[in-house]
Amino acid sequence: MATLIIEGDNDQIATVKAFLETVGITFRAEQDTTEYLLSNSSNTTELLDSIEEARAGKTHQLGLDDIWK
Repeated sequence: MATLIIEGDNDQIATVKAFLETVGITFRAEQDTTEYLLSNSSNTTELLDSIEEARAGKTHQLGLDDIWK
């Protein structure tokens, strides 16, 4: 099995999906992570708050040895 990433506008993607269905190739569309996080108000609030904290310098730096502690 191979993975193919295709980017294009909505019409181009629809054309590619129609072709894949015609030749019997299965596919699945994945949602962009940011799009997913912005898909409901709770996640949107958390994401925007985190971005603001990062811009304000309210971050913590961890060393690689401390990640799994």
